[in-house]
Amino acid sequence: MLEKLRSYYRDALIEHRQVNERDQYEWFSTEHGELFGIKKEALTPKEHALLATLFTPHKALPAWMNDQQQAWHRFLIQGDEHVFDQLPSTTYTRFIYFYIQKGSVEATHFVEAIQALFPYHVTIISETEQRFIVIEQQEESVASTLHELIDTLCSDFYIQLRTYIGQRCPHSVELTRIFAAEKRYFHIGIKHKPEQRVYCIEDVFPFLFIDGEDMAYAMIFLQPVKQDHDMMKTMKVFFECNLNVSLAAKKLHMHRNSLQYRIDKLIEKTGIDIKQFKGALTVYLAILLHERH
Repeated sequence: MLEKLRSYYRDALIEHRQVNERDQYEWFSTEHGELFGIKKEALTPKEHALLATLFTPHKALPAWMNDQQQAWHRFLIQGDEHVFDQLPSTTYTRFIYFYIQKGSVEATHFVEAIQALFPYHVTIISETEQRFIVIEQQEESVASTLHELIDTLCSDFYIQLRTYIGQRCPHSVELTRIFAAEKRYFHIGIKHKPEQRVYCIEDVFPFLFIDGEDMAYAMIFLQPVKQDHDMMKTMKVFFECNLNVSLAAKKLHMHRNSLQYRIDKLIEKTGIDIKQFKGALTVYLAILLHERH
């Protein structure tokens, strides 16, 4: 089909990787994920409507995105899994979502400001003029320290900003579905806790139950430990002893220091601080849900 279009539109049709003036084209993708553009001046309204029924329409990507950013955009936003092999390979990937709820900002300036929050390079793409996504692929993350930095962004740009810090996920093609799920979690967080500025899985986990949300991608943090039956049993007893280390150690017939070591290990592996109420509630509910399945 694409070859037939090329023979008809000739130089007016161009592939995404070849184009410089993106806004001069109407963009579409084939069922196999091939992205192509046709010059707007070469299209009649009827032709545009016909192409929109045969192919998936796409808006032109922002000119400030480089090839790697464009590949991430096609993978995450446009759902083109064929470009996964073009993405940087790593063990883990985390998405951090920025939503400008009120106000507006120049995209390039905002991207520069977000990058300045990190001591290492991150990839940043935009879904809309109000929504930006950070793709973080570092082993040592600073995501948990972002809370106090969001206020700086809000004051510098005179905007109202909301942020969702996603979970560290294994790097696989499954990231597209994790991305879609976390966007829903972000929306649920804003709906139930509109006064909050920064959200993570611990903030939204109970509300996912309330809203009847599919929990499949909410429990990624449990993957590193869910096959360790001793760890799971230890943590469940710890929670049911009201986070009392001494009492839990006694019930488990374990030295207090050994239990403390396991607690620290769980925090390290899951990235969730179970010494805090929200973290403990999230992991406890996840363990109960895991036991049911």
